[in-house]
Amino acid sequence: MTVYHYAPALYTAAEAAEILKVKKSWLERQAAARKIPFTMLGGAYRFTDVHLAAIVQLFEMTPSPSSARDGRSRSPRAREPVHAANSGIAPLRPRPRARRRDGGVTGPTAA
Repeated sequence: MTVYHYAPALYTAAEAAEILKVKKSWLERQAAARKIPFTMLGGAYRFTDVHLAAIVQLFEMTPSPSSARDGRSRSPRAREPVHAANSGIAPLRPRPRARRRDGGVTGPTAA
């Protein structure tokens, strides 16, 4: 009886980076820092499909329960106006508009 064992597909760092849409150097730095799963064969990083799925899952960001607010505001807290009298800080004011030298009249009929 013959038993066939299929080796999992192994991707080089360049191939894995292309699949994950990241730079090869980023993938190699993460592997060197032991932050992502990999296999070292012949002194080179190799990645399986399982490794790639685990890398995606490691860097997955899920929204926190407190950020799901009926879409009212994106800021974490409501902003209150700052009153200059109470805070001791002068409010910001826009710069005054620059005056035109010709008195404000523009165009060919200005003469």
